[in-house]
Amino acid sequence: MTRTDFFKFIVDIFLPNRCVVCSKVIRWDREMCRSCAEKIERVADSVCPVCAKKQCLDHASLRFDRAVCLYSFEEPCITGIYQLKHAQNISFAKHSAGELAKVLERRGLAQQIDVVTCVPMSRRKKRKRGHNHAEVIANYLAKQLGKPLDVSLLVHSNTMTDHHKLQGSERAENARNSFAIAEKHGDISGKTVLLCDDVYTTGATMNACADCLKRLGAKSVIAAAIATTQRERKRESQQI
Repeated sequence: MTRTDFFKFIVDIFLPNRCVVCSKVIRWDREMCRSCAEKIERVADSVCPVCAKKQCLDHASLRFDRAVCLYSFEEPCITGIYQLKHAQNISFAKHSAGELAKVLERRGLAQQIDVVTCVPMSRRKKRKRGHNHAEVIANYLAKQLGKPLDVSLLVHSNTMTDHHKLQGSERAENARNSFAIAEKHGDISGKTVLLCDDVYTTGATMNACADCLKRLGAKSVIAAAIATTQRERKRESQQI
């Protein structure tokens, strides 16, 4: 047993280790309970390496260059993300960041990344929730990769529209109107930026943010999310 493992073992006596998804008490040396580990669907290596979908999006319309996603947005992943969004348990973000880092390294993308950022949240929603869950993911992932974190590149326009309630072209239009380049931002000219979020659905949010980053001078943008939706859609509804 290593010194780190021994420390975890001792801490577990006083603060029992819990599953990062469902929060059930588990063995000190595990991250997920057996039930969640068996049910969660890992899709990182079974989706398109460009758009991270089983049924490809229109690659010509993408403003990001690659997308990397870890799990299918189904239970128990949904539970883990819900807890992360509402600050009930952010352990799922730390776990997922570690797994995403492994995928990025295995694909040779980690070495290309110069800076890590995230999809911004409106001030209204951030006040309500107390944190931006996408920023939590980006922070953990930046530490895992040993890359600088800069979450001051983009801003949210504070639109009152709930993006998750929209469909298809409505999402794309709402996303284009929701994100902008921050007035005071760092220099990312010629750099490869890792853009983080929790769930990647139609790609509208990632596309709108990537467009802003490209206009800021980014050489390329890699989109990374914990989960991706994989339900079959008609070809005409698969627009970014």
